[in-house]
Amino acid sequence: MTAKQRQARAKFKAVVKEAAKLRKKNPKLTQAQAVKQAFAISYSKQRKGKKLGAVKKKSATKVKATKRKGTEMHTDTKSHNVNIRVVSGVRDENLRQIDLINSNIIKWRKIMYVLEDKLFYAKNIQEKIAIRKEIKMAKYYIKTLEDTLKEIKKLVK
Repeated sequence: MTAKQRQARAKFKAVVKEAAKLRKKNPKLTQAQAVKQAFAISYSKQRKGKKLGAVKKKSATKVKATKRKGTEMHTDTKSHNVNIRVVSGVRDENLRQIDLINSNIIKWRKIMYVLEDKLFYAKNIQEKIAIRKEIKMAKYYIKTLEDTLKEIKKLVK
């Protein structure tokens, strides 16, 4: 063990003793709370006599700047966090979703064609406006379903 490690161990043992004293005084304290308070007490004892914000004066030393070579390349020495999971049955579920979306697209296209026929035979202007809104919504649904289908097909690959 290094000297710093021995010093840290001794400090921790002293803090644990202080925490035991605090728990005797106040039994409702948990061990973690008592240790936190004991650390606070030990830090306050260390800081006693020192002014907050005091800075030690250092003598200025001249350091020559070293030139770096411009041809250095960065090499990554640590591996990246890659988390790959295999989940069984996902491909089958995605294929079922694709079939469901395709059937919904077909259904909405049929609805759109019926609405276009109604629009052609509509006599009233208000009726035409309402049918145009419905056609617009059907086109929006079809577009949304097609976008979702593209995303699911990317997952299936």
